[in-house]
Amino acid sequence: METYNILEKIFLDNDIDINQKILLGVSGGPDSMFLLSLLKNKNVFVAHVNYNKREDSKNDENIVRDFCLKNNIPFEILSLNNHKEHAKGNFQAIAREERYLFYKEIYEKYDCSLLLLAHHKDDFLETAIMQDNSKRLLSHCGIPIKNLIYNMKIFRPFLYWLWKDEILEKCKSINLKFALDYTNNLEIYTRNKIRNNLKKISLNDKEKLFQKYLNKEKQLIIKNKLVVSQYNNWKNSKFDCDKLIKNEYLENVIFLMIHEHFENAKLGSGKIKNIIDFLFSSNRTSVYKIDNKNKLFKKQNKLIF
Repeated sequence: METYNILEKIFLDNDIDINQKILLGVSGGPDSMFLLSLLKNKNVFVAHVNYNKREDSKNDENIVRDFCLKNNIPFEILSLNNHKEHAKGNFQAIAREERYLFYKEIYEKYDCSLLLLAHHKDDFLETAIMQDNSKRLLSHCGIPIKNLIYNMKIFRPFLYWLWKDEILEKCKSINLKFALDYTNNLEIYTRNKIRNNLKKISLNDKEKLFQKYLNKEKQLIIKNKLVVSQYNNWKNSKFDCDKLIKNEYLENVIFLMIHEHFENAKLGSGKIKNIIDFLFSSNRTSVYKIDNKNKLFKKQNKLIF
């Protein structure tokens, strides 16, 4: 009961109604199963994706199905067998897109107002370290606690609250059945290598790292508000390059502009600097090639899309 009260407070603190129609993305693992167990008496619906990538993945599916049937929770399952196709590209990126598209379908089918995901403190920290190592320009550090994907409102109530080990202990304390994905510990992905390295440090040191990146995320949230304001002013000028302001937010403004107008554009810090040079060049009508699929057009010093 105490755990549920904390969950209720987290919803309240984030201005989210716990009694609305909620879709839960449930893998069958301890994180999502624990979240489902806390909300089983609420107005919830469940979506599960089985990629059939592991020989025991049917067990995960059955755990989700059995829990939902026992508790009269509507559920939908998507079973995929195209992991060989995924091998040609980035499996995690492709799988993520398939998963969210399925969530969107179920979200709309049941007229849900919120998608809940069970990302926790370890997920946040692992993502933040991956981002730090990439040296890319970032609008967020780690994973946002709230965001919008495919027009779905998404909330992650465990993100700043529970570590993975804490969730496991809570699952065991209530005899909750869950599946464990053994591939999470295999060093086949960068995230898994980071996860295994984090296991070597103390919880106290891990908490310090978490707080460091959480503070960075809070600073980025403040910065993003200023970036969005500057971007909207430029947008309202119909992307007049004479109205573009050179300051510490400019690279982020350009990043926003590119991702609003070009799908899957390939950007690095060097490319963004080149785009800035193009926008401020004395040539008021010209073309800049972003990549093999995308180009920026400038006419009378205004961008044309």
